[in-house]
Amino acid sequence: MIHLTGRITQKPNDFVNAYILEPHFRYEVENLLKYYVEIELVMNKEYERLGLISNNERIKIDEALTTLDASIIKANPLENMSDISFAIERYVEKIMEDKLPDKWHSDRSRNDIQSCAQFMLLRDQLLNLESQVSGLIKSLINKSYESIDKPIPGRTHYQPAQIITPAFYFISIVEELTHIRNSLLNIYDYINQCPLGAGSMAGLEYEWNRVWIARELGFIKPKNTALSAIASKQGHLEVAAIQANLGVLISRFATDLIDWLVNNYIDLPDELSGISSAMPQKKNYPIMERIRGQNSHMISFYNGLTLSQKNTPFTNLVETSKEGSKYILELFMTTNVNLNLLKIVIENMNFNEDKMLKDCSNEFFGGFTLANYLSKEYGIPNRKAQSIVGAVIRTAIENNLTPMNLSSKIIQEVSEKHGFSVYIKDHQIQKLFSVKQNLNKQTLGSTNPCSVESMLRDYKKINKEIDDAWDSRKKPND
Repeated sequence: MIHLTGRITQKPNDFVNAYILEPHFRYEVENLLKYYVEIELVMNKEYERLGLISNNERIKIDEALTTLDASIIKANPLENMSDISFAIERYVEKIMEDKLPDKWHSDRSRNDIQSCAQFMLLRDQLLNLESQVSGLIKSLINKSYESIDKPIPGRTHYQPAQIITPAFYFISIVEELTHIRNSLLNIYDYINQCPLGAGSMAGLEYEWNRVWIARELGFIKPKNTALSAIASKQGHLEVAAIQANLGVLISRFATDLIDWLVNNYIDLPDELSGISSAMPQKKNYPIMERIRGQNSHMISFYNGLTLSQKNTPFTNLVETSKEGSKYILELFMTTNVNLNLLKIVIENMNFNEDKMLKDCSNEFFGGFTLANYLSKEYGIPNRKAQSIVGAVIRTAIENNLTPMNLSSKIIQEVSEKHGFSVYIKDHQIQKLFSVKQNLNKQTLGSTNPCSVESMLRDYKKINKEIDDAWDSRKKPND
């Protein structure tokens, strides 16, 4: 019979230990041990301040703690019930032999310590995620400067619709990613509140200085209520949710890039391409399939986190604290890999300007412009103008005409059928359907190269301000 703590007198079941406790122990040793040790060192200073241990005792305990590493601490159902907190305690006991102070580890709980270690891990992972998003934004902005005036077909409902540029498209993605950076700031501030000192759920008996503890561990403040400190996993949910949403955005971005690759508007070097084992004429792009395929995992991990918390009581549970966060690191890893793959694609893509320009020139993208011209110059009601232009384009296609050899005669004849007298000179028609005319929209935020260049400057400035905000959070104690 063993009697490690409390009323339990038997070691954990062998199956439970082998498949639940020991694997989770290894996970915590690999990923959380450094945070547990940091927490112990800070709490020891408080034990000394509270008069529960002497300065000399604290120094000796700290020395024992600093020798801990993943190669030393092991799961042992007989000695520590395969629990990392008990294992740390037993390790220090062995080092100290019979000199361990009686009051050491009094008035403390595993609940808030475990929650604190998890949030320290979450905080570090979030900083890395933010760095990855920031890096992708910088790559997109840099790539945009290569294509501010390079026309490419833009699609709505999967059909060619209007002329845009890669730079215009990229800055649109930058806008969404910038929003994500700002959201990450808010989430970081939320999770950067220290749970330590909350105890099991209701607070601790001694007068622990939670404000000092929080600052020593790099948090901006203590979590306000003891119960929320150990029960709330909202931080995990929000971190996972924003990565799931990011995955959706990346999947849509990747889909458009695949469309550009298929239409030969862009190309990737051989090192980022694949080949068919049976068809040597093919050049495949499996990296894009990997990017889109991984997005499903990002969303699935978020679903797992939500389901682990749904319908659970608002308190500390293994169900929410351990099972619920079981795949959080895999989520971060998947997101980081996905962002890096996308960044590599962006930085290495080449534009096929001839193909882009050819397709922009051969499609009737000026139809919208022509309809506006008919309304403005000839007073034709907008919906009538749309019908006239539609009939003009249909006639041109039936006669194998391109926008550049569309004649004034066709426009005149179609207009007369609709009850309007219209005569537009050929050179004016060519201007209305020209790539330049259809690229140079006049509204703020449009595809106009001047507008895109202005947006690039704005988003460089905005992201610099976000950089500064992040820098201030990385040094909370200064």
